[in-house]
Amino acid sequence: MNNQASKLYFRIEYLSAIDSTNLEAVRRAERGEAPGLVLVADFQSAGRGRLGRTWEAKPGSSLLASVLISPDVELDYLGLIPLISGASLAESVAEVSGFKPGLIWPNDIFGRRGKIGGILVESRFENEQLKFLVIGSGVNLSQTKEDFPEEIRERASSVFLESGRVISRDELLRVYLGHLWDALEKLEAKKFSELVENYSEWDIIRGKEIRLMMVEKEIVGIVSGIDERGRLKVKSEGKEMIFFAGEINMLRGV
Repeated sequence: MNNQASKLYFRIEYLSAIDSTNLEAVRRAERGEAPGLVLVADFQSAGRGRLGRTWEAKPGSSLLASVLISPDVELDYLGLIPLISGASLAESVAEVSGFKPGLIWPNDIFGRRGKIGGILVESRFENEQLKFLVIGSGVNLSQTKEDFPEEIRERASSVFLESGRVISRDELLRVYLGHLWDALEKLEAKKFSELVENYSEWDIIRGKEIRLMMVEKEIVGIVSGIDERGRLKVKSEGKEMIFFAGEINMLRGV
């Protein structure tokens, strides 16, 4: 990426334990690490999801990975990156496990029994230019219901619970990186409509009635999809409204 598409390759480094693969990737990037680094951890003690929510998994039970990139893309389209990353991961889970997960905008991956994973993208800028991005990915692989804390047990799931199969973390990572590479190449080639179409194949809230909770108001409407900047489109009170992920504190079904 970033004028080196033919030279960039993923360099995978495995860690037994870390506070957060995303935090470590950011630290490495700030010290001059080149794009293409992939950090994979058996355990992370300070894993985070969107809005700072904690993410902790039993050692070896999940795919916990962060990818450092520096894509050549206009800032207006950075909102697509968590979506195409989620679509790449959902497609990979389906390919490796045989069950088809779904995506809930902007970054959650669900099975029939509950949430199995998510995406967290972090960015750094310098002089209003993108310096680098870190794409963090977490997927519950082998957990049973008893492995989850009681407070989330009813809404959490894993690939094993959904498919009955224990899949290889390394195989899932390999397939995911391939799909992610393809999606990032399409992003740099400005094939936005193709990326939106692919995301829509995994979108499980399109056509559903939802409640959007923001700082000062709530909106109820029907999801009509996403636009080419990764924004959520919602039809409410006879008009279509568009939302950035940063505007929304919570999204719930009605």
